[in-house]
This record gives sequence, structure tokens and C-alpha cells, in this order.
Amino acid sequence: MIVFFIHGVNTQQADYANCFIENIRDALEKEQRENSVFYASFWGNQFNNLKHQIVSNIEADFSKACSMHPEYKILHGDIYRYREQRSQFINNFLGDFLVYQNKDKGRQIRRILLEQLEQYLTDHPNETELHFVAHSLGSLILWDLLFVEDLERDDPAFAFRERAGSITVKSISTLGSPLLFFKQMLNLDFSGLHLSSFLKDNQSPYKLQWVNIIHSSDLVAYPLMAAIKSEISPDIFFSDQYVWQDANSTEATLHLMSGQSDAAMAVAAEDAHSSYFNNNKDGRITARLISYNLTGNLDILKQKIVTPK
Repeated sequence: MIVFFIHGVNTQQADYANCFIENIRDALEKEQRENSVFYASFWGNQFNNLKHQIVSNIEADFSKACSMHPEYKILHGDIYRYREQRSQFINNFLGDFLVYQNKDKGRQIRRILLEQLEQYLTDHPNETELHFVAHSLGSLILWDLLFVEDLERDDPAFAFRERAGSITVKSISTLGSPLLFFKQMLNLDFSGLHLSSFLKDNQSPYKLQWVNIIHSSDLVAYPLMAAIKSEISPDIFFSDQYVWQDANSTEATLHLMSGQSDAAMAVAAEDAHSSYFNNNKDGRITARLISYNLTGNLDILKQKIVTPK
């Protein structure tokens, strides 16, 4: 069994999934499934120069505004507020999203992932199952790689599907996924999932198992079932799963204080979006839910969709 990870925004280190993989290994041991290999694909160091250029241009425009109005010198910092936070948002989140939307850059990222998948399958020729785990923007990248048809015919996505279909694709697990909004914006159609060529050899009761995991405080993650239930066929298993946790101790404290829900939301958002990879209760719950999907232990996922504090 090969588990292939695709990360999302704000991932600059290739070892991003190390703790996550250990949590999944531990969960699989409890499921008495230890014969698994993991590959954390990595594209996060691509096009950093473009994000830095955006920030540099903004700083140049801000400096010009300051130089044109020396009379406001002591208040220059208030003209264009939260500069550091804005720069972090561009570099950590918005920049990666915008880069992927560029036709050529998105294609390059898909090419990188194709090459990594090809190499890993070649290195493990005896493995017969392939499972995908995608976080954040990675869930859209995986959608493009597996399901979008209106790409140029030489797009790496089609070769990716062919290579994935050389063994049995069993499951998808999405974490912190904004696919609900992409479905509306890009008109994503789930009705053809069961017809995908790379699923044709799957002899399991379901052609594909898909678990969508949502941390309680993750503002990027949303459930999908109501939006797609009329589109997916009975031979596709789909389940939203909620990790009911506080993202950090500050959020937990603010929840206890009257009128502090907005502050709690603000301090939790970033930690919640990365919580799935942490070596804590949030990460262990996520790993356990993924292990059920990997091993086909779907009865548990059918019976319960919220894992509480």
C-alpha cells in the first residue's frame, strides 16, 4: 500500500509530513496493517521569487506614498496597516494559491508531482494499492490531476492518471479542503468520478473511498456531502469527518470568555489549518480517521462523523 501526500499552501520544508506519517503508522498498527509505504510529495519551494516580488512591489508603492506625504511622518505606519501580517499572508497563503491558478505555473506543479509519483511507483514495484492524502490547496491540485478533462491534451495530469491507474487507486483523504468553494467557482462536477479510467480495476465494494476531514476551527475547511450527494454514484463512498478540537490553548481560553468568539476565531485560524500534521490530539485523530479509510474500515466512518474533545 502506497500513501502519496500532496501538500497545500505555506509548505516550505520537504519533511512537512514526518510527524503525520508516524501518527498514521501508529494508527495502522492498531488496525493490524503495517505493510505501508509513504511518500510526501513536495512542490512548495517553487516560484518563491514571484511571491517575494509581489511583496517588494507593495513595499515600493508604500514607500512612495510615505515620501509624497512627509507631513504624516509619525503616522506613516497607520496609512497602510498590518504590513507584516499582509506580507506573511501573501507569502504563506495567497501567493501559493495565485501561483497555482497561473496556467503555466499550475502545469509545472502538476509535472513535478507526476515525476515524483512515477519515481516512487518505480521504486516500489510490488505495491498494489495507491492512496492519496491532500491538504488545503493540494486537494484542488489532486482534483486537477485526477478528474479535470478540459486541460490541454499534453497536460501532465493525463499521464499522472495513467500512471496511477497502473496499480489500484483505493482512496482519497482530504484535509482542510476548500473544494466546496472551488466546486462553486469552477463548476467541479463529481458525477463522473466512478467513470474515471484509473478506477476501472478496483474490485472493492466501492470504486473509490473519499474521506474529507475538517478541523472545528479551520476557516479553510468545509463539508462537501450536501453539495455533491446528488452527483456521486452509489459505488463511491464519501464521508465528511469533523475533528472537534480547539486549535490552541488561547482559543480554548477565549471560548470561555463572553464576547470573545471573533478573537478566538482569529487566533485559531492558522494553527487549525495546519493542525492535521501535528503530533498532538488533533493530529492523532486525523491519522486515525485516515487509517480507517486506508484499511477500508468504513463501518466506523458510517456510524460516526464527529470525533469530540
